[in-house]
Amino acid sequence: MNRLVVISALCLGVLSGCATTQNLVSKVSGGSTPLDQVLNERSDLRKNLATVELRQYFNKVENPTVAEVKLTETGLMDDSVRSIRTVYSFKNIDGQWKRVDTQKEYQCYRGKNTKTFQKAKCA
Repeated sequence: MNRLVVISALCLGVLSGCATTQNLVSKVSGGSTPLDQVLNERSDLRKNLATVELRQYFNKVENPTVAEVKLTETGLMDDSVRSIRTVYSFKNIDGQWKRVDTQKEYQCYRGKNTKTFQKAKCA
């Protein structure tokens, strides 16, 4: 009987913790998150045959003020470009995430610099 009470209390605690976490995320994000904004803008990613990696970073866990989303596309239909990385920078202004900058970087198959990303387009 004691086991049943302990397990019930544990399940109730876990379930209430999920609701609290969900509420906290919605308060911190202030509307659509930077990742949501990138996915809405780049709806082509869902149909693209390239390999896509998305990463979202915040400057701190509680009340973040700056965020960055890195989108890396690999396996493109281009024989000179190995990967394209687009970096989206955001600031939280009055509780809303606003994009402040976007930068594209390229990793080439040929040339002197094939291991790292560069701002210049591949030849």
